[in-house]
Amino acid sequence: MELQIMLSAVDPYILLAIGVALIALEALIVSFILIWFGIGFIIVALISYFFIFSGAVWQLAIVSLISLFLILILRKKVLEKFLKSKMEISDDFFNEKGIGEIKNSKVFYKGTYWEIDSKLDEKKFKEGEKVVVLKTSRNSATIEKK
Repeated sequence: MELQIMLSAVDPYILLAIGVALIALEALIVSFILIWFGIGFIIVALISYFFIFSGAVWQLAIVSLISLFLILILRKKVLEKFLKSKMEISDDFFNEKGIGEIKNSKVFYKGTYWEIDSKLDEKKFKEGEKVVVLKTSRNSATIEKK
C-alpha cells in the first residue's frame, strides 16, 4: 500500500498574507532573512493568481527556491546599504583641533594634562598661555601658538 498525501494548492491571498506578515515580522527582528521569504511568498502568490499549481508542495518549493536565491544574491548588499552610516562618527573626541592652556609645562586640554610634543621647544611657551592643539596622540599634544 502506497500512502500518498498531497496538499491542495494554497489560495494566492493566503500566500500574500503570509508574505506581508513575514515582512512585517522582519521589521521587529531585523535579521534580513524573513524579508526574503516574505518576498518569495508574495512572488508565488502572484504566480498562483495566474497559474494553477497542482499542490502546496510545489508552491512551498518555489517559495524556498526564490527566497534562497534572493538571500544568496541580495542579502549582503542590502545589509551593507542599510547598516552603513550616512555620516562618519569619530569616537576619538580628544583628536580634534581646539584650544588648550600651558600649565606646569604641560598642555591642559579637555580636562587632561598632555606632554608637549617632543619635536617642539617647550621654552617657547609661557605658563598660562593659550595654545592651539592640533593633534593629540598617546600622551602628547602637538600645539602651536594662538
